[in-house]
Amino acid sequence: MAVSDEPKQVFLGGACGLTTWRTDITIPLMEAAGVTYHNPQMPLGAWKEDDQFDEMRRKDECLVQLFVINGDTRGVASVAEVAYLIGARKPVAIVMEDIKADANVYGAIVDSVQADDLNRGRIYVRAMADRHNVPIFTDIAEGTKHCIALVKSLEGSLTLSQVNAALSEVKFANHVFQSEETMGGFHIWITAMEKCTYTGEPSLQEGRRWFVSTGCTPSDVVRTAFKAVATWAEHETREEFKYKGVRVFSPHLELNNLVARGAGKSPGSNSFEEAPDKDPTSVSTSQKSGQPCSV
Repeated sequence: MAVSDEPKQVFLGGACGLTTWRTDITIPLMEAAGVTYHNPQMPLGAWKEDDQFDEMRRKDECLVQLFVINGDTRGVASVAEVAYLIGARKPVAIVMEDIKADANVYGAIVDSVQADDLNRGRIYVRAMADRHNVPIFTDIAEGTKHCIALVKSLEGSLTLSQVNAALSEVKFANHVFQSEETMGGFHIWITAMEKCTYTGEPSLQEGRRWFVSTGCTPSDVVRTAFKAVATWAEHETREEFKYKGVRVFSPHLELNNLVARGAGKSPGSNSFEEAPDKDPTSVSTSQKSGQPCSV
């Protein structure tokens, strides 16, 4: 097992227990290719619930996750993880086999009913993988080679841990920067507890999400954070600025009402604004925030 705490390029997920595919096949191929890896395998029965948090961190730090779900394991948790990774479009290499009836899994015989139930999850994963153009291998060596190729293609790409590291160095008043992975990159946005301009009550305010691609750099993350802050400030200014008692540059102007007025038609409302003038209890948190997609 790799012992360094430095982020690794690959997380070796999937079947653990008494399996030896990591040490016998995958790790020699990884080391020959100069690819770093984190091996989460522990002695049988040693894994504890708290270990999931370290594993989650390791997965966030890596470029690719390799999952081997062979016929020697039930693989229930791994099937769920792989389905999530495919749906989230995260880089993943998959090796998967069906489990056979009468298979001996750690001393317990899997009968035909159990095997059918366990394989149903594998069938679902194959269907998802096919829909998202994710190849599934039955040979561990071939799946490992595919994983290595993915790593080589992604080297230098921005990671979520790099995004979070950059945002952790950004300070703006009492605002908090949030981030999440999305297809092809990441979203970053701001949250803060502030007084609502419309109700006067303190509430959680949330800014729009800004996209940062995996091809960007940490410097681009900081620039995007600045844009998020600048837009937040402009939004607040537009809410506070009034002419003859009216928010003439409100960030909540309802475009269809403006179009109707421009066309010489009645907009059907005395207000040109959207949700914030409504009862705040009738809208979602993101609507209450006063930070719509226009900013």
